[in-house]
Amino acid sequence: MIVKYSKQLTKKNKNPIYLADRLQAVYEDNYNIFSELVLKPAEIKPKTINNYQAYNYILKLNNNLPSVFVCIENISKYTLHCSMRIEEGIIGEHKNVYNTPYNFRMKLYLDAKLLEIYDVNYERTQEINMTSGISTKILDNTNTENKLVKSSFLNQWLKTLKSSGYHLINL
Repeated sequence: MIVKYSKQLTKKNKNPIYLADRLQAVYEDNYNIFSELVLKPAEIKPKTINNYQAYNYILKLNNNLPSVFVCIENISKYTLHCSMRIEEGIIGEHKNVYNTPYNFRMKLYLDAKLLEIYDVNYERTQEINMTSGISTKILDNTNTENKLVKSSFLNQWLKTLKSSGYHLINL
């Protein structure tokens, strides 16, 4: 039996070709925005990566809005592991507004120009594999729909950071 799919959107967005195309587009868009916010200002590119190194940066707008902490580790010359989290606490002088941090964990593929998110940690009691430091959630929910949801969530956040004027501060 031969099963054919078209690239048309179905009612429930379950079409695997459509989902894969959409996910690819979001990965590319996330990479481009992240590159503008972090990689280009930090001058991180394959020819500057020699040995294992970890980079810590802060994206900052002003003193009233929370900072975004960025940690980048090079896995290889063309692959980077990255985590981003927003600062926790009361926002500015607004005593009734408390910002709860969440942590994005992702891989950047510099040669393919893709940013793949593999975990969004928004619970403080998140279970972590202590031998690798990687959330056990990566082993679960790895279907294309879940990846698309996580990537779209990151995409909206990156667009907000960019349009708000966040800029990189090197530590």
